[in-house]
Amino acid sequence: MQLLKRAHEFEYRDHRGVDQLGTADVWVAGGGERAVLVLRGLCVLDVLAHAQEALSTLHVTWLPYLLRPDVHLEVLVLRPPGEASKARALVLPLCA
Repeated sequence: MQLLKRAHEFEYRDHRGVDQLGTADVWVAGGGERAVLVLRGLCVLDVLAHAQEALSTLHVTWLPYLLRPDVHLEVLVLRPPGEASKARALVLPLCA
């Protein structure tokens, strides 16, 4: 895999209508037919809802300019470590 974009800061509106900030990395493989989007810095209170809103925003504003329309996209949401625990990643369903 090859890093296409690193630490792209973006703004999205969460499910309550509040503006939030996040960071995204995009990795691509092969000829660009497969990509992995890593979301970081999302609100940890309701990470799944925030991840879906962030992905929706990126899908409309940023990803179409970086990736081919037929790309197979996998989305990972990196959650910060809690007390005495490791950082974890949440795999977001593509139906988001």
